[in-house]
Amino acid sequence: MRLASLLVTFAAAATLALGGDVATNPSPSKSQASADKPVRKKAIVIPIEEEVDFGLHAFLKRAVAEALIQKPDVIVFKVNTYGGELQSAFDIVDLLMGVSQCSTYAFVEQKAISAGALIALSCNRIAMGNGTTIGDCAPITQGKDGIVMLGEKIQSPLRAKFRTLAEKNGYPSLMAQAMVTADIGVVVAETASAEEYFTVKQWDALGEKGQARFKSHKIVVPEGQLLTMTDREASAFGFSQGSYAGLKEFLDAKGWVQSGEVDTTWSENLVRVIGKFAPILMMIGFGALYLEFKTPGLSIFGVIGVLCLAIVFGSKYAVGLADHTELLLLLAGFACVAAEMYLFPGTLIPGAIGLLLILVALTLSMQSFTLPDPDMPWERKSLIDNLFSTVGSMVAALLIPLLAIRFVLPHLPAGAKVISDTTLADARSVAPETTRISVGLIGRTKTPLRPSGKAVFAGNTIEVISRGEFIEADKPVEVARIDGNNVVVRPKEGAA
Repeated sequence: MRLASLLVTFAAAATLALGGDVATNPSPSKSQASADKPVRKKAIVIPIEEEVDFGLHAFLKRAVAEALIQKPDVIVFKVNTYGGELQSAFDIVDLLMGVSQCSTYAFVEQKAISAGALIALSCNRIAMGNGTTIGDCAPITQGKDGIVMLGEKIQSPLRAKFRTLAEKNGYPSLMAQAMVTADIGVVVAETASAEEYFTVKQWDALGEKGQARFKSHKIVVPEGQLLTMTDREASAFGFSQGSYAGLKEFLDAKGWVQSGEVDTTWSENLVRVIGKFAPILMMIGFGALYLEFKTPGLSIFGVIGVLCLAIVFGSKYAVGLADHTELLLLLAGFACVAAEMYLFPGTLIPGAIGLLLILVALTLSMQSFTLPDPDMPWERKSLIDNLFSTVGSMVAALLIPLLAIRFVLPHLPAGAKVISDTTLADARSVAPETTRISVGLIGRTKTPLRPSGKAVFAGNTIEVISRGEFIEADKPVEVARIDGNNVVVRPKEGAA
């Protein structure tokens, strides 16, 4: 009996040592089963669509910050763009390269052309949809003869940026640079164990002896052509991780679950639309201020001018391109222009200062930084382009009304004319009362002089202007001098 008891005790101990009693615990617990099940990675999708501009950069800045709060395993940027502003693309690249909390993937949904290719390459990895394209990032601008390609001064730093991204993420460097410059030409040569890339000139310089160590070679980018790849070609050259029917299929293939998508807000979409019409709005704004200046007294022209310029500036302020410094400059400019029109008419100095402050505020609001900025990244070309944009809008606002009055309005149909056909060719004038005004004559102000207004001399009311002083109404004044038709007066001390 004692022996049987010992045997039972020994069997129980052996069972525990081997992992427990299978009769009483026939299957794993629920917690053990969930621990064995693989956890799917969390992905957040952010779209990069339409034109690359300052509005897209502002949206991505917000979207990335919001996505990182959710602590995803990967951020997938859904790319579909023909490109746009080069400076905005550089800013976006710096933003995406600065994401270190998680992996970044660019999924080319339709196209990643020009600046879109640069943005896609800044992500850790690229995947593409079936039938999509990527490449052709030559910097271009609008010239007098149409679209022209910018020179080596712009291509060189852009190639350097592509080279940096390629080396960082493991893409063929020469192939990436061939997206920027057409005269590189790329040859891929194969050895028994690897592939090497050469420019056409480098390959020719090897000579027959150097070329003989490769078992085969082919020109993948001819000289004179920019590199644009299909999804299959991008995969073959190591740029893309594969081709998929769509974003959902890509996420499923990776075993990722989409936990959300950060999309643009209505205000961000509005800002991007306003940005496209900014030069026109500035032209209308400056033109309306000019008309207000020519017809003093608060009118609809002044309201329209201030409103148009405020909309342009507000679109930049809303997305963070302009800060308090630029806002204060703009408000100071409006204040100086108002002082010129309503307080110091004819002095010109406040108006000139005001227009200069408005120009500075609008120009700085188009830059990719805000003031004050300790690094002061004065992008000279960008600054010059933006300055030309604002100054050009101002000049056009002045010239277009003048040209319209001279060449367009007089030739409108009779029923649509806004200018009378009546002229003053046969008019006769009577010598003005100011001809009896002489230096030293004493009179009294009829209206306040700020500095212009009206005064009464010998029973005649005439327009006068002070030397800069403010003179209240019903005060004695003396004619100081007569400049043409302008009667300049000064206060007369001691007069009744």
